[in-house]
Amino acid sequence: MATILKAILRKVDRVKRATNSYIDDILVDETVIPVTEVIGHLKSFGLIAKPPEAMEGGAALGLKLWRDKAGALVFRRGNEVPELSTSMSRRELFSVRGKLVGHYLIAGWLQTACSFIKRRAEGVKWNDRVGERTINMMQEVLVRVGAEDPVRGSWYVPKSKSGIVWCDASSIAIGVVLEVGGVMVEDAAWIRKTDDFNHINVAELDAVLKGVNLALKWGLHTIEIRTDSATVLGWATAVITDERRVRTKGAAEMLVKRRLGILHELTTVFNLKLSVIFVPSEKNRADVLTRANVIIL
Repeated sequence: MATILKAILRKVDRVKRATNSYIDDILVDETVIPVTEVIGHLKSFGLIAKPPEAMEGGAALGLKLWRDKAGALVFRRGNEVPELSTSMSRRELFSVRGKLVGHYLIAGWLQTACSFIKRRAEGVKWNDRVGERTINMMQEVLVRVGAEDPVRGSWYVPKSKSGIVWCDASSIAIGVVLEVGGVMVEDAAWIRKTDDFNHINVAELDAVLKGVNLALKWGLHTIEIRTDSATVLGWATAVITDERRVRTKGAAEMLVKRRLGILHELTTVFNLKLSVIFVPSEKNRADVLTRANVIIL
């Protein structure tokens, strides 16, 4: 159905330029075309549209929208925070996790917390019951979400080919935050594998690669990498500028060189303009995605 809808909207140039269609929402730019004309266009092909709703104060793509004090359109969670029962199966626990982080591009520390709880959940099969401690951990997360839900951000993403990626890693997780035009547009966190014994510098380098890949998905070509690892700063700068060879020793030598080789190849193939800046951990936006103190250990 989504394919059919897109095909119909593309039949008229004005409608095509003014609309963005998704599964059950069509966003209309009324500076280009009135919404009534879009409804009439759909009706001519036998499609019935629901009544139009203003984005401000309404909902779109599962997000609730409103204007902040500065007048900018911002979003927050579109669904209610779920409640827990005293006894839960793995299926029910994972469903709660999905409702908490779902398709949200910005979820902050909540991604790490939910992934950690999902990993340590008892049982193997979907219907296996999880332990009381796991339920208590999820309950504490829900309480914190009620007080400070990290699912929120700016609806408008500036059109730009340049941006900033904040990168960080710890023994628990790797975190990346993408910023464009001073606006945080997406963050991501990956729990490290239980058998991941790589040195922290290798993990920090992985964070840089994940950050660059995230920026590429947004079509950015001028990327400023911000890291709180002085070692990674030196390695990445050497690769980007080609001023000197990277010299490293130890058990992880080949792992480091392989990752630096990937970074160099990304720069060459996609014609990227990269720069690296050191930031203290307390000022690193990705730091909160990797911290153990946001979850119960």
